[in-house]
Amino acid sequence: MGSNADESKTLNALKELLFKSEKEQILRIENRLDDPMIRAKEISQSLPEAISLSVLANNKLSRVIQPVIDDAIKISVQKNPKALAQALAPVLGPGIRKAISSTIMGMIQSLNQMLNNSVSIQGMKWRFEAFRTRKQFAEVILLHTLVYKVEQIFFIHGESGIVLDHVVAKDIIIQDPDLVSGMLTAIQDFVKDSFDTDDDLDTLRMGSDKSIWIEKGEHALIAAVIRGTPPFDMRIRYRELIEEIHIKSGAALEKFDGDVLPFSIFREQLKEGLQFQGKKETQHLSPLLWGFFLVILCGVGMWGFSAYTTNQAWHQYLNQIEAQKGLIILSAQKREGKYLITGLRDPLATDPLSLLHNDAIDPVSIESRWQTFYSLDPHFIFQRAKFILKPPETIQLELLGNTIIAQGHASHTWIENFQKIAPTIPGIDGYKDDKIQNIDMVDLNIALKELMSIRIYFENNSTALVENQEHILEQLHKLINRIHKLQSRVERSVQIIILGHTDSSGNEKLNQRLSRDRAEKIFNSLIIQGINPAFLSISGIGTKILLKEENNTEDKQFNRAVTFKIFYEHSKEGR
Repeated sequence: MGSNADESKTLNALKELLFKSEKEQILRIENRLDDPMIRAKEISQSLPEAISLSVLANNKLSRVIQPVIDDAIKISVQKNPKALAQALAPVLGPGIRKAISSTIMGMIQSLNQMLNNSVSIQGMKWRFEAFRTRKQFAEVILLHTLVYKVEQIFFIHGESGIVLDHVVAKDIIIQDPDLVSGMLTAIQDFVKDSFDTDDDLDTLRMGSDKSIWIEKGEHALIAAVIRGTPPFDMRIRYRELIEEIHIKSGAALEKFDGDVLPFSIFREQLKEGLQFQGKKETQHLSPLLWGFFLVILCGVGMWGFSAYTTNQAWHQYLNQIEAQKGLIILSAQKREGKYLITGLRDPLATDPLSLLHNDAIDPVSIESRWQTFYSLDPHFIFQRAKFILKPPETIQLELLGNTIIAQGHASHTWIENFQKIAPTIPGIDGYKDDKIQNIDMVDLNIALKELMSIRIYFENNSTALVENQEHILEQLHKLINRIHKLQSRVERSVQIIILGHTDSSGNEKLNQRLSRDRAEKIFNSLIIQGINPAFLSISGIGTKILLKEENNTEDKQFNRAVTFKIFYEHSKEGR
């Protein structure tokens, strides 16, 4: 028994070694089959690819789930119709508006034709015919007056502009269909870009009796070239035709690759649109209506004369604007009873409204939109330079080529502004200022010379001033204050050295000390009066530099003094 048990354990161990991976796989498969969440996750990963393959193969999936989608939509509408209406409103709204607009245009066209024919003898006949046949009067008018012929119909792919088909009535000379299609596409793009709109162009007028009606679908459009005035329900036929084409061949239009052969099946339907009505009757006005039309003719004549006069005044006004410097007209047009002018205007140019001297045009009816620009006409360059630079009366400006020349005398501040601003003025490439005199620098030099001429005298062997020197100290204080302001204005560093002097008598060492004490006394006096000490320095030179050779007592008194020496940074231009 023990041997059998050992063999069984050994066999089980061998099975475990041999079939461990298979057991794990079987366990995973069982878990996968028993756990619905795992199967749902796997299906969600493969479902998009399965739908894509079904669409590419035979689209069987779409046919299978269509009833489910239809039922879901019905249930959604029953539970919450408002939500579906809100979702479809952005799609249906423009189409509804366009349909209403088209219907109103048709009514207006019919009404216009009815009014035009209701006051003539022929109109009376048609009224009798309407009474006799029990038809509406408008219907009888349309029956007798509509004269039209559809000459060509283009079937054009919307995205590429390629002509898919083209049918032409007999005896009509045609142009290259692709050229016509390209022009229509270009006009459509031009209208959208120019007027910033997403609406499509549905009618083009060419002259007085030819038009192009355009009906656009999602992927293609129909363009009918029509001579005359067709019934408006023809547009409805074209709209129904383009809708039918999209229903039958919408997928082919969406995936269009340049092959037009699949769309030849619509040729007969396009040919059916080549309708015409050639009946035309001559109408004669009743003599009783001659007076009425004569009054109308006089009114039209007066209106025409007034319009002609106004038009002449308008063109005269535009010519006056174009004759002015600094005014450039980009466009001029009349729209809804108002005159619209857009263009460029220099800020220094004449006000365009001041040129209007004709009573035929009301200034209120003129809307001007002027964009600012800077004219490079020499007259405006010079006027702009004077306006920006604001030269003082002592400065004369001159424009030589593209160089502004200034001469005369001005403050240091104005000269600096001239040097900085002049090159930035539109139309000016350079400047010349070598003939400008810096009056602040001149005043500074005069003040410095005056300072260097001042002498302050002292008693013998003393720092006491000689009598009657107080007014000189007051003059000195004002003069140094003035120098300080001027040197700041011209941005020059000025240093004033107060030099103390003595006569030649006495000990040189004592004289040196005495001369410094005298300079320091003047220094302290100026500091007390508010002079910046950084602006001043002192030096006692004793008898080293005699102001005057001493031959008598007066000469010695002359040497017992304080003088002033100047150090400052000169202008590079020497002004």
